[in-house]
Amino acid sequence: MNFAAITLFLSKPPARVLIVGCSLATLLACSPPLPSSKVLMDTANQSIVSGYQAFNIASKTLTDSAVNYCEIPSNIAQFETIRTAWKKTVNQWSVVQNIQFGPLMVDNQAWKIQFWPDKKNLIARKVEALLKGDEAITIQRVDDASVVVQGLSSLEYLLFDAKAGNQLRYSGDGGQRRCELLVAVSAHLHNVASGLHNSWRKDAGNYLATFSQTGENNPEFPDDNVAIGYLLDTLVSGIELIKRDKLERPLGIGLADTELKTDTLQTQIYQLEWWRSQYSKEAIITNLSALKDIFNANSAYGIDDYLREVKGQTELSDKINEGFKRSIVAASAIDGSLFAIANEATGRQAILNLHSELGTLLALLRNDLPTALGASLGFNSKDGD
Repeated sequence: MNFAAITLFLSKPPARVLIVGCSLATLLACSPPLPSSKVLMDTANQSIVSGYQAFNIASKTLTDSAVNYCEIPSNIAQFETIRTAWKKTVNQWSVVQNIQFGPLMVDNQAWKIQFWPDKKNLIARKVEALLKGDEAITIQRVDDASVVVQGLSSLEYLLFDAKAGNQLRYSGDGGQRRCELLVAVSAHLHNVASGLHNSWRKDAGNYLATFSQTGENNPEFPDDNVAIGYLLDTLVSGIELIKRDKLERPLGIGLADTELKTDTLQTQIYQLEWWRSQYSKEAIITNLSALKDIFNANSAYGIDDYLREVKGQTELSDKINEGFKRSIVAASAIDGSLFAIANEATGRQAILNLHSELGTLLALLRNDLPTALGASLGFNSKDGD
């Protein structure tokens, strides 16, 4: 099979264009923008669209790396190159992973990118079943298959599993079919990432306009406050996901941690995100940095500026930024992978420090920020821990 000849078929971006014009009668309303409108436009451009663009680019590099490796599957250096490309793609996915609105929420897009948690080891079972079959492995075959065999989670199994991710599996018996799946899943992932980016692009689906140009003719975002509420949901849900699903549930954080009684812990380390690659901590750090960027619209006019200049909440804005910084520092201070140190007293204390910082930050975002903004949290964010 000539892997270099594989063609990526990108699906058409959804028709989500919202056309907004400025007549003489509405000129004053169009310029200058209200502070709330500036928050939406700057956050979307600087923290969201740019994130989807970077994810798209990273997934293309990953696909190219898979194609190049499978031309000569005995090339160990190229195998490490594709592993590195996978980690970079995970980083870029972690930037947009927590966005709680828009094209990502449509038609299981997030599940096509990441199947997690995998409580029944479905990834290994479904991938191996596909490999043992005799049906041709193509991008379309992957698209028709369950989300379990799609995306970064399937690729993690193929690249990092102790047995299935061994480089020799690609150069030995059955290696050709395994390479076909590696390339097809990578290409399918790129199609999904490209579709998401196109959905937001101004010159394509233009969900950017849908989100940032609110009004009575915009049923999804009838006013700026509704749109800001979705940003608030993203911040709260993002920290909740890290605290609850990436730490508490897989690591059994609870009463036993009061005295660090590691002998009584009930961890489920195989429920950690990216446990096969032991890349859980790095993904969390990227999550936190990305959520901080959404709060600040990177370095543009963000919720942080809106709190200070419009709402008179400088102290709260500073506390939230400090909370993000402290959480990132705490995550970075963890020595080793979460998978390796989960049951070690010394390493676990660092994990608990991060958990504590996340709790403090979450309280600010969930309790204080909605009141200050005059915005409401969505249902998911009210579910609590």
